[in-house]
Amino acid sequence: MTNHIPFSLPTPRLLLRDFVSDDWTAILAMSQEPTVVAFQSWLRLNDENGARRWVAEAIFHNGLRPRHSYNLAVTLKESGQVIGWLGWGKPSRPDRGDMDFGYALLPAFWGQGYMSEALRAALDFMFRVLKAGSVFGECDKINPASARVMEKAGLRLVSEWSDGDEESGERVTMQRYATTRHEFLVGE
Repeated sequence: MTNHIPFSLPTPRLLLRDFVSDDWTAILAMSQEPTVVAFQSWLRLNDENGARRWVAEAIFHNGLRPRHSYNLAVTLKESGQVIGWLGWGKPSRPDRGDMDFGYALLPAFWGQGYMSEALRAALDFMFRVLKAGSVFGECDKINPASARVMEKAGLRLVSEWSDGDEESGERVTMQRYATTRHEFLVGE
């Protein structure tokens, strides 16, 4: 790992930026929201130490060269307040696309178009700068708000399957949304 210039990506209302150590409080706040952790198992953190550890890992991975992942704080441009997380990188299943992504947003900021705005900027970066050929994201079918975020950002539903929740063991129906560089850039 070498010293690097922190990454940031502006949108009209937001600044997506590399995490800094003080951002653990926002991660902890998201981890305490039942409506967030219901769909984001990685956010099922127990305490401050878990949130600090998660942010430290994000900072470490963001600093690797070559960079393989982007775990970013979603901040309000006007105040700098961290309202969520958006991350992307090489998928564990490359047969599904060149890159995948995930996100979480504090419920107080739901329904205002913030995450679709952030995701659209991230997709533009993935296609124009990182030269991804295709990108995908996944959500639980009982989370239509997340599906709508992806649709508004320009992705389309490509598959649906049954899977087991890692912690509860319950069966869930998952949906994959995707787009290609051509579809995304032509759709502008």
